[in-house]
Amino acid sequence: MDTFLPFLVLLAIPAVFLVDRVLLAMEARGWIYWRKTKRLSSIGVDLVQEGSPGAQAVKRAMEQERVRKNVRPAQDPPVRVDLDSGTVRIRRTGQRS
Repeated sequence: MDTFLPFLVLLAIPAVFLVDRVLLAMEARGWIYWRKTKRLSSIGVDLVQEGSPGAQAVKRAMEQERVRKNVRPAQDPPVRVDLDSGTVRIRRTGQRS
């Protein structure tokens, strides 16, 4: 049995290569996804990177940047209430058609 193992390994390497080539040919015809065209979806990437502290830090930084871009700097609110004088001022924000 010990003398048979090296021959088995030598036969397995070309067999794995041939199987890979056959699967690549099937992928080229569109029958299956093997290793060239299929990518991880965004859900799959999130699942893979869930435990990575670096990936979580990047995700937090991207979320903070997204929030920062949506906030308008130093703009008065559209409604101003003055309780001392009892007045309410409403600023028009859109164009009337």
